[in-house]
Amino acid sequence: MFTSTSVSKRRKALDGDDPMLLHDENKKPPRGKMWLFLLLLCALLASGYIIWNSSKKIAPGLIETPEGEIILSPEREAKRNRELEEIDNAIQYALVATIDGYYPCLSCPFGVETIYLYKGNVWKYGVTRKGEAERYPGGNYGADNLLFFPMFEGTYSECLKREKTL
Repeated sequence: MFTSTSVSKRRKALDGDDPMLLHDENKKPPRGKMWLFLLLLCALLASGYIIWNSSKKIAPGLIETPEGEIILSPEREAKRNRELEEIDNAIQYALVATIDGYYPCLSCPFGVETIYLYKGNVWKYGVTRKGEAERYPGGNYGADNLLFFPMFEGTYSECLKREKTL
């Protein structure tokens, strides 16, 4: 059956000592050129990233003066001034029913869609920094037969506090 020679050959094969079994004809040589290409590509990408980020970038809305100073662009400065003006000049208002009738209910529990208001009842309190014309363009207050009634004018903070105390 088994001879000592065949047993010793099998042991060498299992131990990995047989030189015939170590050589695999299907095995390809290591791809040194491919690794070198990938390494060069990574180096190129890293250097491009460093160069790209080292250049001076200016955020939108900013400009650089000839002296090298970074300031707000004229458009951004105008917007900032307009917003600061709005903060200082706000209106706390009420939307008041002009006739008796049903009005949409925006804060009622689920299923309740309207409420009945008498003439002079407040439908909504609010604060605006933009005035009536910009807050409600075309007089669209969210329901018919409502009147924009300014109650207090002051800073935005003062108007918000006034609205919370009503």
